[in-house]
Amino acid sequence: MRGYYDEISFDVNTTAKKMHLFLLRSIASYDVTPEQWSILEGIEANEPISQKEIALWTKKDTPTVNRIVDVLLRKELIVREISTEDRRISLLSLTEKGRKETNELRDIVEASCEKMFAGIAHADLEQFTAVLKNISTNIE
Repeated sequence: MRGYYDEISFDVNTTAKKMHLFLLRSIASYDVTPEQWSILEGIEANEPISQKEIALWTKKDTPTVNRIVDVLLRKELIVREISTEDRRISLLSLTEKGRKETNELRDIVEASCEKMFAGIAHADLEQFTAVLKNISTNIE
């Protein structure tokens, strides 16, 4: 049985890497990585949002989010402001440039996902997602 599980793990890992590379190539002209895209998308959906909240929303660890946020700040895609309710908290929001790029990137990412999942029934994708969530729960 061990070889069976190894093959599944290998296939999932290989496919995840291919998906990441495909998305990376799709959005390369914007000089934004898939990781940066996920942060931009999370900020847009929840702005203003703290770095801690964006880490939870994107399921990324805090140091990773901090590094990505620093890059996005340098690229002038987001701004950081001190919360008026709690001065210890910094809130992130998109700049106009960031909003424009996020909207353009969304179309590219959507088209990329349509290509990745072409020919796969919606019910099959829902079942696949459920299986992945079960595996994730088992290893938490």
